[in-house]
Amino acid sequence: ILLHSGELTVVTNSVAIAALLHQRSDVSIFLLGGRLRHRTGAAVGEWAQRALEDLFVDVAFLGANGVDAQRGFTTPHEVEAATKRAFVAAARRTVVLADSSKVGNVSFHRFARSEEVDLLITDDGLEDERAEELDDVGVEVIRA
Repeated sequence: ILLHSGELTVVTNSVAIAALLHQRSDVSIFLLGGRLRHRTGAAVGEWAQRALEDLFVDVAFLGANGVDAQRGFTTPHEVEAATKRAFVAAARRTVVLADSSKVGNVSFHRFARSEEVDLLITDDGLEDERAEELDDVGVEVIRA
C-alpha cells in the first residue's frame, strides 16, 4: 500500500491500520490508546488526545463525514471530532480523504476549519463547482 522507501513512522488511532502495517520492517508504528469505537475501529477520547498534545507529525491523514468550504470538515461523533482536532493540531500538514458524496454535507461536529486542511483527496465524481469552492478557501483538491 505504501510506496515509501526508507524509514517511516506512523502514529495512528486505528487498529486496522496498525495491523496492516505491522509486518513492514521499514515502518515504526505508534498506536494511540483510548476507547475503541466499534463503528470505526478507532481509539478516541482523552487518552489519545493527551498523547497527541506532545507529538509533532509531518502529515495527518484523516477521514471526514462532511466536507464544506464554509463550514469545514465534520463528523457526527463528538469524541471522534475531538480526537481528530488533536491530530490536526499535532500536524504540520493535514490531508483529508473523503469520497465525493461527502462534499457539500455537514455533520454535527467540526474537527477542522477549511483553512486548517491543506489537501482533500477524493474521487473523480466531485463536481467542478465544489472543487472550486474548496480551492477558493485554500484547500487543494486531488481527484484520484
